[in-house]
Parts: sequence; C-alpha cells; structure tokens
Amino acid sequence: AVDAKTAPLVISEMVGAIDGVDWGILFAAATLQLVPILVFVILVQKYLIAGLTAGTVKG
Repeated sequence: AVDAKTAPLVISEMVGAIDGVDWGILFAAATLQLVPILVFVILVQKYLIAGLTAGTVKG
C-alpha cells in the first residue's frame, strides 16, 4: 500500500512538527491547496450569485 495522505493532513502534520514549522513551505502548500478552489469559485461565480439571490425576489 502506498503511504498516501491528503493535503490537509500533511499541512496539519507540518504545523504539529516538534522541530518547528517551516513557514515558507507551509504557506506554499496552503496556497497550492487554495488555488483550485479559487479557480472554481471564479468560474461559477455568476451561477452562485444567481442561486443565492433567486429566493430573495419579492412579488
């Protein structure tokens, strides 16, 4: 079996390291994890807003 871990687990292990935190690598990993989410939100932003405001129309 391959010792595979998800990105959040690896990041939490980095924070909990006994020998200190390498903040540069930690923030780089967090940024890489955030990029796909941001791209998705930017691409579907108009649909998200339309869905959120669809129920607010009075009349």
